[in-house]
Amino acid sequence: MSLIPYYLQYLSEICEGTRKAPEGIVLTEQEDLKKALQLQAEIGRIGIPAFVRACAEADGTEIPQEEYDSFDPAELNAAIAQLASASQPQPEQVQEEAPQEPVKTETRDIFEVFLDSVCLDENLLVYLIDILKRHAEPEFTKLSHAAARTELKLDDFLAWLGNKELLGSEEERACAAIMDKCLYRLEAEGEMELAAALLCGDEQTFRLFRAQAPELVHLPDATYEWYCKNYLDSYYPIRFILHHQGIEFPQA
Repeated sequence: MSLIPYYLQYLSEICEGTRKAPEGIVLTEQEDLKKALQLQAEIGRIGIPAFVRACAEADGTEIPQEEYDSFDPAELNAAIAQLASASQPQPEQVQEEAPQEPVKTETRDIFEVFLDSVCLDENLLVYLIDILKRHAEPEFTKLSHAAARTELKLDDFLAWLGNKELLGSEEERACAAIMDKCLYRLEAEGEMELAAALLCGDEQTFRLFRAQAPELVHLPDATYEWYCKNYLDSYYPIRFILHHQGIEFPQA
């Protein structure tokens, strides 16, 4: 047995309040999200093996030393993927379902809260990308509960984000299509530094890019304010980052 099951168990129990943080980790936050973020930061500081050892020693659990010695961070993703796969129920025979449509109204707002929370911490965003790459539903559910205090469905999240412009205004749909085309072109050309500057919202970079980009140069309405309102502030940069990491989105 590796350290990963212990790590996931201890992490979940501390976030839920059923276990005290081990010696060496002081959590001052009370809100679920802030507490989870603080715990993630503390684990990153001391490392997973030290975290597991401290928790195990607190409740008298004996974990063989060879498990600590053999722990390899490079194998973390594979180990968690196996656990997630084993914990998923076998799919039942069901009738063919209609293609997924983007989730609307209240649920959409919950997804926005979830993304806002995850994006507060770069480590959480990296963890989300890892979860989506492995399509690890149980881990996504745990993360959404910690970040948004709601158990969300991974496929619903991908359907919402992948088709988000369908829920927006005509101006937002046009902007999303145009800017996606620009960024995909930069990605294909290997101009990721320029793409990153645009995604960060650098105004000077956008104005210079707009003056020469074939997708924008003939569009008088394509101002920086137009870009901020309809793209930067509407979660499309996150969608592009996930796309760049190989995440696929279902199309409605």
